[in-house]
Amino acid sequence: MAGPRPARSRARTRRGRPPGAEALGRDDVVRAAADLVDREGWAALSLARVARELGRHATSMYAHLRGIDDLRAAIALRAVDELAAEVWPAALGKVGADALGAIAREYHAFATAHPGRTAALSSIDPSDPAAAEALARLHEPLAATFRSFGLDDEQAASAHRIFGATINGLVTTGGTGELDRTVALFVVALSTGTWPS
Repeated sequence: MAGPRPARSRARTRRGRPPGAEALGRDDVVRAAADLVDREGWAALSLARVARELGRHATSMYAHLRGIDDLRAAIALRAVDELAAEVWPAALGKVGADALGAIAREYHAFATAHPGRTAALSSIDPSDPAAAEALARLHEPLAATFRSFGLDDEQAASAHRIFGATINGLVTTGGTGELDRTVALFVVALSTGTWPS
C-alpha cells in the first residue's frame, strides 16, 4: 500500500520560480538596463540582453515595459533625474563663475561615470510631459546661472545646449584636464555681454 503523498513543497513560488528569485518591478528593470548601457554602451541595449542580465526570459520584460522604445525613454528619464540630484546641491547658493564651475564638474563627473546614461539623454523626448518636467528641473540651476550673467531665456537655452555638448565632448575625447579652461572661456564669453542672440 502506498504511503501518504508527500506535502507539496513550498520552496517554489508561482510559475515554478526557484527559491531566492526576487520579484522584479519596473524600476528594477530600468536600473539594471541603465547599469548595462553604462558598462556595454547604448547600442548594446535590447530587451533580451536586459532579461539575461536579470536572469529572466526576454518575454517577461513585457510585464514591465511596452517595448524597447519604452525602455530607452525610461533610462533617459532616470538619467535626467539622477543628474539633477547631483547638480542641484552643487549649485545651491552659488552664482556666476562659481555656479558654472560647480555645475560643470557635476556634468563632467556624471558623464565620466555613466556614459550609457549620458548617451540616453540625447534620446529624451521633451514633448513627453514627464520628460519635460524632469528636464525643467535639471535645467533650472544652469538656466539661473546663465541668467545671472544677463542672458535672457532664449540665450540661456542656447548656452545650455552648447555647454552640455562641450562637457560631453571633453569626456569623449579625453579632454578632462581642459574642464577648468572650458569653464573660464564660458565665463569670459558670458561676461563680455556679447553672447549671440
